[in-house]
Amino acid sequence: MTNILRSKPAAWIAFLVIIFVIVITFRLRPVWWAFIDEFFAFMMIFSQLAAVYIFKFSYYAGKKLQVIAAICGVLMILSLIGEYIAYQVIYG
Repeated sequence: MTNILRSKPAAWIAFLVIIFVIVITFRLRPVWWAFIDEFFAFMMIFSQLAAVYIFKFSYYAGKKLQVIAAICGVLMILSLIGEYIAYQVIYG
């Protein structure tokens, strides 16, 4: 698992995938708060990408960025749940 977490190609592929998802789903989001899950997904992958490059300079900073990426991942999941509930209440 640590090999994939420190893989530069995997981090870049994930980064490009989230950019693609943001571009494709842009018109599907009617209000500004509907982007919060994509924001946290972007921040998670960006932090992980930065951690991959920072590891060779500072192990401590790389680990901190990985923790931040994990926190953003949890917040992304919570925001997905929150958006689903909000859409059910508002539009359901």
